[in-house]
Amino acid sequence: MRTLITPKRALLIVLGISGLSVPVRSQVLPQTALQAQRGGPDELAGCYQVARMSWSPQVDHLQMIPTEFKLSNVLNASGATYFKLRSLGDEAVLNPWEVLWSWRPEGKDKLEINLGTGLGGFRGTLKRSGGGLIGKIKEYCDSRCGYKRRIGSLRLQKINCRPE
Repeated sequence: MRTLITPKRALLIVLGISGLSVPVRSQVLPQTALQAQRGGPDELAGCYQVARMSWSPQVDHLQMIPTEFKLSNVLNASGATYFKLRSLGDEAVLNPWEVLWSWRPEGKDKLEINLGTGLGGFRGTLKRSGGGLIGKIKEYCDSRCGYKRRIGSLRLQKINCRPE
């Protein structure tokens, strides 16, 4: 197994030998140990349905948030750390931006989700709760977006995936 020196690891190595008063040691973990530490995608992957969604400030309907979607355990690209997220049903045909949507595990019971267009969208953190996920997502954009301050509270219920 090859071990790659990433910029983050290189910084740790440089800081560790620079003579700072706090010693920092570089620790290179094999990929399997790293996944075990963070939680693998298989623990959270699956199909989900929006059971409850509320917005602050109040919004009647947002087209970008699908009512049903699949958190896939397939990476977005070779070498990527994010996994594919796809809407299910008729919504999958209507939204061309979903090729940019992604998610990644942040431990056994937590994930980061990104429903973006490349210039903006919604992102946030969801935690496992009962038979689903709960959390908040915030609207974001790349520049001049002071008006975009919507925050959504989501409750997702896990459902059976339909054959593709």
